[in-house]
Amino acid sequence: NILRAVSHDLRTPLTAICGYLELLERGEKTLEPERYLALIADRAEAMKRLTEELLRYSVAASGEEESKLEPVDLNAAVEEAAASFYGALMEGGITPHVSLPDQRVIRNLDRAALSRVLDNLLSNALKYSGGDLSVVLEPTGVITLSTAARGLDEVRGGRLFARFYTGESARHSTGLGLSIAGALTERMGGTIAARYEDGRLSVVLRFPETA
Repeated sequence: NILRAVSHDLRTPLTAICGYLELLERGEKTLEPERYLALIADRAEAMKRLTEELLRYSVAASGEEESKLEPVDLNAAVEEAAASFYGALMEGGITPHVSLPDQRVIRNLDRAALSRVLDNLLSNALKYSGGDLSVVLEPTGVITLSTAARGLDEVRGGRLFARFYTGESARHSTGLGLSIAGALTERMGGTIAARYEDGRLSVVLRFPETA
């Protein structure tokens, strides 16, 4: 139930904020006021992230944004997305390996939407990765991101694209990033799925060639 999930996710930080405010009003001295304010700001930021992601998800799922389809070079798109995350990946102790075919893979897609999909996938790789990341583009238009993810199992790995689902190892996650990626991918005529085998999580993005 979507409304129940949203209510729960919003209520958790809101309850914390109200609790800290009550302690401040009572003049509780166990923590300095600055510490309470920092905790309140952190929980408020969590609520802000969730509401922003909910808006993005509702727009992506409803199709309110008009798709601007044009020929897109998947080689360049994957390379640019990986390059933009290279610093963050290295800082997280993750060495990315990117494999691209010699021939150019062109698909009729929404360039901005594709960028958001790849960004969301790479962002989640940062959360789940056990220290490595492989990004492979095949001539058939299949993009596979694979990483060691010991904190997951087959059930949780398969549920990654369920609305509002977030794995335990994904810190500061709203659980909506992959749902947005899924909605945008489907709007462009593609498919996206996750599988977990032998301790590795793989996300497979398929953009078939259209006539």
